[in-house]
Amino acid sequence: MNVFNIIPSNFFSVLVSQNREIYVEVLMNLYELFEEEINIRLKAFLAEIELILENREYVIEDSDEAEETDSSSLRGKARIIERRLEKTGWIDREFLDGSFTEIITPKPYAITVMRMLKDLTAERAAEYNSLVFSTYSALNQAYTDNRDRMYEALIIARNNTEKLDYELRSFYHNIRSYLNVIRENTDVDLLLKNHFEEYKKLADRVYHPVKTMDSIFRYSGPIRNILTDVHYDEELLGKITEKAMVSAVYESFDDAKDDVLSMIDKIIDSYRMISTLMEQIDIKHCSLTRQSIDKIRYVISADQSIKGKLIDILRTYAECGDEDKDAVEKMLIDNVDINRQEYIDSGSFYHKSIRSRRSDKAAMQLKEAADFEDEIMEAVVDKIKKSYSDARVRAFMDSLFEKGNTTIKSEEIPIENDTDYILTLLSVVRAYKGKRGYDIELIEGSTVSNGYRIPRFVLSREEKQ
Repeated sequence: MNVFNIIPSNFFSVLVSQNREIYVEVLMNLYELFEEEINIRLKAFLAEIELILENREYVIEDSDEAEETDSSSLRGKARIIERRLEKTGWIDREFLDGSFTEIITPKPYAITVMRMLKDLTAERAAEYNSLVFSTYSALNQAYTDNRDRMYEALIIARNNTEKLDYELRSFYHNIRSYLNVIRENTDVDLLLKNHFEEYKKLADRVYHPVKTMDSIFRYSGPIRNILTDVHYDEELLGKITEKAMVSAVYESFDDAKDDVLSMIDKIIDSYRMISTLMEQIDIKHCSLTRQSIDKIRYVISADQSIKGKLIDILRTYAECGDEDKDAVEKMLIDNVDINRQEYIDSGSFYHKSIRSRRSDKAAMQLKEAADFEDEIMEAVVDKIKKSYSDARVRAFMDSLFEKGNTTIKSEEIPIENDTDYILTLLSVVRAYKGKRGYDIELIEGSTVSNGYRIPRFVLSREEKQ
């Protein structure tokens, strides 16, 4: 069956739009109204959407029908959202019987999807033991006290067994996500949180009750025994088949009997597979515990000192190709400052005399003091230019306008260290010289930010045409 024969082709468009977070919240709110109210009034629904939009920014999209609506108001945007949901097949709008009150009716398939979204976001406890116990109770009570209701008991057993199989398989595959966290991360805090907080919650809620309360293993045998007795009890099987003929549409008595027998066999086979599934869950649980502990031990014992990190970098460099080696070298030059470290001991103030022979070479000429000072100043200026290039100053100026503002006062500039202080002064010089893209208005006086005194000014950025 083609899914889009049931739902509209643009049904999921609201979940991939740029306003998808708002739409999901609106749908969750609509599902809550569906659970609480028989008839959802349009005004009440619009009021709930307005409450959501008070703390959200809704962007009008091309597919929104905003021609006849004031899209600047909350009520206007709420109507746009309601019409979008109606247009994409989530809801219908109709009048309450005998009145002119408009109500909202969710589509049947939309209710299913909204419930799925709620289950994805809600943390719930999977009730494995209650499923098994309720299956046993229904079958046992019908088989011993009220065999006329045996067909209904089989329906309950089938539904509970399918849900039990689904929940156990989901738990098994859920363990994989925690294993991926262990394999892909080396942060000790994250590994500890993954094991002792996140997975422990899941294990305490699901795994330990299944293992300790033992209801699955306690009742699976009696359930199979009851179903086996029913399978070979022709008289009881005939009554169940007659009840099935009334409850469902079958072409013949034999078809109904075959369906009942298939239902019984499927339940029995499912409980036979439970032991195998539980063994696989035990293996995954033990594997996760072992890998988590081993990874935490490895990360803690790894050499995190400067020496250890340098060894890792050099080992990586040795394993790289020629192109990657150039990238590693550039990274080291840009980020690693190497300084010589010395210490003073008892022999530091003694220097052994070294004999030297006289040379007949001409003595070196001393440079004039003025020339020497010029060379020093040129070296200092050159170092400053390299440290605070135009590109770095321009990037600093652009960062001041990251929030979208076009002007900023000197009092608003955060200065945390000497680098920020120097970049701020260079930004003032750059703007004052009329560099393209920025204007500055100097104000009398100065201001102090984090102990650094800077002149008062207002820096503006020209808007792009």
